[in-house]
Amino acid sequence: MMITTYEVFGQEDIAPALGKIRRGSKASDEVMLAVKDIIDDVEQRGDEALARLTKRFDGVDLGPDEFEVAENERQQAWENIDSGAREALLMAERRIALFARESLSNEWEMEVEPGLIVGQAQRPLETVGIYVPGGRFPYPSTVLMTGVLAREAGVPEIILCVPPGDGGSVSRITLAATILIGGCRVFRVGGAQAIAAMAYGTETIPRCKLLAGPGNIYVVTAKRLLSDVVSVDLEAGPSEVAAYVDSTVDISFAAADILAQLEHDPLAVSAIVSESPDVLKSARAMLSRLADGLDGPGPEGSVSLVLCASRSIAIDFLNALAPEHLELMVEEAQKVLPDIHSAGCVFVGPYSPVALGDYVAGPSHVLPTAGTAARLSGLNAQDFRRTMNVISYTEKGFRSDAPRAKLLAELEGLKNHALSLEIRERS
Repeated sequence: MMITTYEVFGQEDIAPALGKIRRGSKASDEVMLAVKDIIDDVEQRGDEALARLTKRFDGVDLGPDEFEVAENERQQAWENIDSGAREALLMAERRIALFARESLSNEWEMEVEPGLIVGQAQRPLETVGIYVPGGRFPYPSTVLMTGVLAREAGVPEIILCVPPGDGGSVSRITLAATILIGGCRVFRVGGAQAIAAMAYGTETIPRCKLLAGPGNIYVVTAKRLLSDVVSVDLEAGPSEVAAYVDSTVDISFAAADILAQLEHDPLAVSAIVSESPDVLKSARAMLSRLADGLDGPGPEGSVSLVLCASRSIAIDFLNALAPEHLELMVEEAQKVLPDIHSAGCVFVGPYSPVALGDYVAGPSHVLPTAGTAARLSGLNAQDFRRTMNVISYTEKGFRSDAPRAKLLAELEGLKNHALSLEIRERS
């Protein structure tokens, strides 16, 4: 673990610091080319390419008839996990479902003028694809944080792709979590090839309208390259956390949360921001102490300690960083929240760690990374629906509005638009 200190004393210091902090999280040209080759291969050769790429990248020989995990295998996984795990998954599912239902937009209509009713109708996407990372650890939480949202949005066909492990197996706890989604299908396919398969469809994997879920730099790059083929949720790549701290907080809280994010990916962006040199000095010492006390090899990756000249500079830096997770661990943290406008999820106060948001708080932990929180929101149930605008005129309403619409059509030189109104006016 490398720890680097940056000094941000003025606006001119923000961009150079961000460039260095984010340098390792951007896709290289080599990654872009490799992912493009994978996408082209899957588009052209379908299941045959998936089988070959699965053997190449996962070391597993699977034929197309072995990609899908049978429903009875998933049910058996649920029955074989211990009662504590089932209880925890059920609690998380209830919280996520509650938040998802509250986040859905309602259909509405209103009469804006006599004879004119406008409104919006909600329709779920027919088929959505969800990527559940495998890699170092199983992620049953991601199954719930994505699949439950799609279910609550009313999506009839939910496809999940999970990288296969040894012998083509999928983690038992991950499979168990899929039972709580209800009607879904699970495929043993991972990486950029899974994203391409869900985007284009293959002989076994259905073509999807939307792709959702986090992943490594290859998965995120594939979603970016395929965004003109299929809708994608957001750029949920290597994890990020920024902790804004002062002397009122136990610095071990922030240090522990930083180490937690480094568990996900060595490319994770991890930063502790403060106006106090003493706080950052303590943070450095605590990070080293906690890392030395861990079992096994120390954490990989880098941590940034950012010393800011003032609170206003610190807030400007945090908004420019636009981190996936932002922890506000300063005195009267709630009063800082109105000044934060760029973050995937904000955790207010020292007892609101990212880990609770990862599992049981309720909002989805699929959040924008790589600074895209400046323009994107975290995944929510509404993302799995499309909104249709609805317009309904009576004859009286039509005759009231047609003259002005016809005038505007003529001003734009669109004579046939005007004609379509005139024909009705003559009737």
